[in-house]
Formats: sequence, C-alpha cells, structure tokens
Amino acid sequence: MNKIHIVLIMASFWTLFSCNNKQQNKNFKLQSKQDTIHKIVSQNIHGEKTKFNYSDFNDLKNNKYYDRFLADELTVTTGKIVCTDPMYMELGLPQSWIINKGKYPVFLYFGLEEDYKGRIAYSELVIKDEIPAYWEFSLIKENLLADEFERKMNGYYPVENGLSCFTDFETYKIYEQEVKDFYSKDKNANFYSDVLAPKFSTNKHTTVSPLDEEQEWANFKPANSNGNIIMFSSGSGDGLYARYVGYDKNGNVVKFITDFIKLDQTEMR
Repeated sequence: MNKIHIVLIMASFWTLFSCNNKQQNKNFKLQSKQDTIHKIVSQNIHGEKTKFNYSDFNDLKNNKYYDRFLADELTVTTGKIVCTDPMYMELGLPQSWIINKGKYPVFLYFGLEEDYKGRIAYSELVIKDEIPAYWEFSLIKENLLADEFERKMNGYYPVENGLSCFTDFETYKIYEQEVKDFYSKDKNANFYSDVLAPKFSTNKHTTVSPLDEEQEWANFKPANSNGNIIMFSSGSGDGLYARYVGYDKNGNVVKFITDFIKLDQTEMR
C-alpha cells in the first residue's frame, strides 16, 4: 500500500467521524448567492459586492490541466486553520469555520499547460473527499482584523516571500514564537536560510515540476508542538491570493483551497 492510499484511507476515517459531529454545522448559513449552473458565487464582503467563478477548482482531483501531488498530512490540533506566508506572517489568523481535530491530506496541483507548466496553481486541504455543494471566500472573523483595508480584502492574504502554508492556529502561534526567539538571539540571521531551506531541500525533485527549485514544499514541525506546517511555493510568486472554502449540503467543510493561478476573470472586489 503506497503513501497516497494510506492518506486517503485516513481521510475517509475522518469523514465518517465528522459526519457524527453536529456542532460544526448547526448554525450554518451561506453568506453568498450560488449560481451552480455557471459556477459563480456572489458574496458581500464588508459592504462590497464581489464574485468568483469556481469551475476551474471545483473538482481539482479530476481536472486534466493539473497534476495532483500529495505533499503530506496536516495534523490539526484545534480545528482552526491558518493560511499565510510563513515568513511574512501577515493575517496569521484562523478561518471563521472550524473542522474536527485529526490528520488531513494536503495536495498541490502543478500546471500541465505551457503557460503555467510545473508551477503550483492550487493547494488543497481535503477534509472530505467529495465535490463541495457550495463554495465561498474563506473569511477571517472581522473582529480579528486590524483595519478597514483588511476587512475589505477579507478572503485574500499577501505573499511576500513566494511561500504559503496550511497549519493549525495552535501550531502557528508556537511557530510564530519560535521565529521571534530565533531573531532575538541573532538579528542578522535568516530563519528561512538557516532553518527552513534544509527542509525544502529534502523534498527537492519529489514533484513533477521540471523547474529546478528548492522551495516547492516542506513539512515543518515547530519545536514543542504536536502539529506541523505544510509549506509550499506560490506558483505566481509574490502577490495577493484568494482563499476558498467548500461545504457539503449540510454545511460541513469539505475543502480548503488557496488559488495561485488567478484564472478567474469574473472575480471583482
């Protein structure tokens, strides 16, 4: 039995477990309008209307334009998920939804077309191995955001070092302190070069990417943490990237995706 089969068996186990947890969806209410025929979501975010087309990432597992690569399992200790640049660390805050504790597979989708070949177009945290019934921007609770700009751009996060990550909020806070402690000892040191780069180098050439880069992905475990951080390169480099959450018909979280390819031209903010 290979690695991907083991992970998918684990994902199925957690799917069964989550179906028995009624706390997750008892107050579920869509914050958007769904056009399932054209696969367009219209969502009001902090008083501004926005929309996106989810046709490209609705069923990534069977999308012929991308190669699906299993990075590793993410250990979730509180159910609160963070998606941010692990070096820039802006908006290192939990999403507004919560999933069950457990281990979930993280997949990276590498482009196969010439204009995006070998680069990561999407990263995906799989909670339930099924196609979502609904998609929305994945938001952070507004009271956690610092200012009006962050509230208006809710659903996006900045990347300044060509990197992104998925992790549990508890693990992220431990990691955040580890980085602070590292620089308190030597302000001229470089956490990426000294600590993270060797982790990325370990996985060099494990993907289908023809690009000769070290920073494709890494599984980093902060000291004194029960969780881990799955880090990966953002396919379009630095920028502002969208986060999407997919729900089943009962309001349970199915998928969490960050989009690096920006194919969607209907998205407006």
